[in-house]
Amino acid sequence: MNLKHRLSIAITATILTAGALYAAFQTTTPTPTPLSAFVPQGSLLSIESPNFAALLTSWNNSAEQRTWLTSDNYAAFSRSRLFSRLSDAQDQFATSAGLPPDMEFLQQIAGKQSIFAWYDIGNLQFLYITRMSSAAAQQTQLLQLRSKFQLRKAGDDTFYLRTQGEPERTVAFATHGNYLLLATREDLLANALLLMQHPTDASLHTEPWYTTSTAAATPSATPPNLRMTLNLTRILPTPYFRSYWVQQNITELKQFTAAISDLYLTPQNSSDKTFREERTLIPAAPDTTLPTTDLAPILQLLPANSGVYRATAQPTTATILAILEDKLLSRTPSNYRDQHIAPVADLSTPNPGSATDLDTRIDTLPVPSQPLAAALTPLRTLLDAAPPTAMLVYASTTGATSPDPLFLPVHNAVVLSSTTPWNPEAIKSALTTALSPHLTVGATGITWQTSPQNPAVYQLTGLQPLAFTIQGNHCILATDPETLTQFLHPTSTTPKPITASTIAGFHHTTERTNLTHLTRILDHTASTTPADDSSPAFFSRNLVSLSDTFQALDSETFTEAPTPATPQQPATIHQTVLYQWHP
Repeated sequence: MNLKHRLSIAITATILTAGALYAAFQTTTPTPTPLSAFVPQGSLLSIESPNFAALLTSWNNSAEQRTWLTSDNYAAFSRSRLFSRLSDAQDQFATSAGLPPDMEFLQQIAGKQSIFAWYDIGNLQFLYITRMSSAAAQQTQLLQLRSKFQLRKAGDDTFYLRTQGEPERTVAFATHGNYLLLATREDLLANALLLMQHPTDASLHTEPWYTTSTAAATPSATPPNLRMTLNLTRILPTPYFRSYWVQQNITELKQFTAAISDLYLTPQNSSDKTFREERTLIPAAPDTTLPTTDLAPILQLLPANSGVYRATAQPTTATILAILEDKLLSRTPSNYRDQHIAPVADLSTPNPGSATDLDTRIDTLPVPSQPLAAALTPLRTLLDAAPPTAMLVYASTTGATSPDPLFLPVHNAVVLSSTTPWNPEAIKSALTTALSPHLTVGATGITWQTSPQNPAVYQLTGLQPLAFTIQGNHCILATDPETLTQFLHPTSTTPKPITASTIAGFHHTTERTNLTHLTRILDHTASTTPADDSSPAFFSRNLVSLSDTFQALDSETFTEAPTPATPQQPATIHQTVLYQWHP
C-alpha cells in the first residue's frame, strides 16, 4: 500500500472517529435545565429571556428611551397614582436593600438567561433568577453589602436576608453556582434554592397552566427574545389588575384561563427591522371557536399604505348594521359616560303640564316617530338573505384632497363580501330607508345618481355624501366617491389564501401628521408647546408625544385565528402582531 492510500485511510478514519465522538457527545450532553424548573409554584405570571442583559442594553441605548423620558406622555405618567405607588415601593426596597433599585442596579444584576416570576401585583412580590458567573455576581454592589444582611440556610446553600422599613419590605438574595437569585420574600428564595439542589415537580415548570401555555406556543427554531406567560385565572380577580389594566376588557378575558406571548426581534444588522409577537390564549371552554374564512380576496382591495383597517370573517348581521350605522349612516359624535362615576339622581318634581301650552293635544295619542330599528329593517333583511362571508372596515385621514386647515374629515369605507351577487337596486332602497331618520321625512330629497367617471358607482345627492358600488361579489360603501375609487383597483389578481378570523392593521407613518392635526382640534390647542407645568392635553400632547417617541414605527398588523384541538393539545386562539420599523 503506497503512502497516498495510507494517508487517505488515516484521514478517513480520523473523520469517522471525530464524527462518532461528536455524535456521542451530542447524545450524552444533557439539555440545559429551564429556569422555570427552579421557580416555586403559585406565581401569577412569568417573564423570561435568553439574554436579558442584551435586551436591557438595547433599550438603554435606543433613541426611543431617550425621547420617551423627556416626553409629555412620561410627564403625565409621572403624575399618576400608579407612578406614585411604584415610587413608594422603590423607596421601600432601597431602605431594605441599602441601595436604590435604579437602572444602574438593574444593569449590574442583569445576566443572560433570566426569569422574573411575580406572585403579588399589589405588594410587588417577585423572584428573579439570572445566569451569571460567580465572579461577576461578586462584583455587584448588592453582594458587596451582604455583611449588612442576616444569614439564612436553605439546604446546602446560604442566602442573605434583610427586612426594614414601614411598611416592612424584605430583600433576599443568594448565589448558586452560576446563578444569581433575588426575591422579596424569604420563602420564595429558600424554595428556589432547594429546587436547584433537588429538582421536584413542585415548580412553575410543572404547573398545569404553565405547561399548557408553553406547549401551545408557536414552534420556532430559535427561542423568543422575550416570553411572558400569564395565569389569567388568578390575575383577573386581583383588584390591582382590574384597577390599572388600561384596556378594561376584563369580561372578554374571562373566557381564557392562561396566555403566552413570545416576542421575536430581528438582528440589528438586518435590513428588515421587525418585531414579531406570537400570542396564544387558552380558552376556558374547550368548545370555544372563532369563525374563519379566506380574507385575502377582500384584503387585496385595500389601498396602498392604508390608515386603519380590520377584516373579519363571517360577521353577524347585528355587527354589520352597527358598523354601517357608526361609519356611514349616522356619523354623529358618540355619547361618553365615565363608567366609574355614578349617575346623578333626578329629585325634581315632574311637571304634568302647563295651562299656557295650547299647541299640545291631549285628546289624541302622539304620532310615534319611526324607531331606528324599523329604519334598518330593509338592510337587515338584505343581509339575512345573503349573509356576508367577510367584512372590511377602513378609516383614514388621508384622501384625494389636502387636509382642511380647520376640519380634518375621516374617510370611512365598508366592504362586504358574499357568495352571491349583490342587487344595486335593493341596496339603494335599503340605504334610503336607513338614512331617512337622519336626513329627512320619509325619503324626500334622498336621490341617487351615477358617477360621471364610473357609471357603476352610485352616489347620494345632498348634504351627506355616500357612495357605493358592486364589484363581483363585493359591495363597497364609502363616505365619498374619492375614497371608494381607491378600492376599485386590487393590489393583486391572485392573492395568496389567508385563512383567519380577524386581520387588522395601522399605518403609523401615513396617519401620524394628520392625526397630530386632528388631536389639536379635539383639544382646542394651537400647538403642542407646553404653556406651564400642568398636566398636558390628553390628545395633542400626551398621545402625540407617544407617537413621536415611536416615530420610527412604520406600521402594525394583527392576525387572529383559532387553532383546532389535537389529541395532545386543546383548541387555542392564536394571534400574531407584526411591528414594522423604518430601516
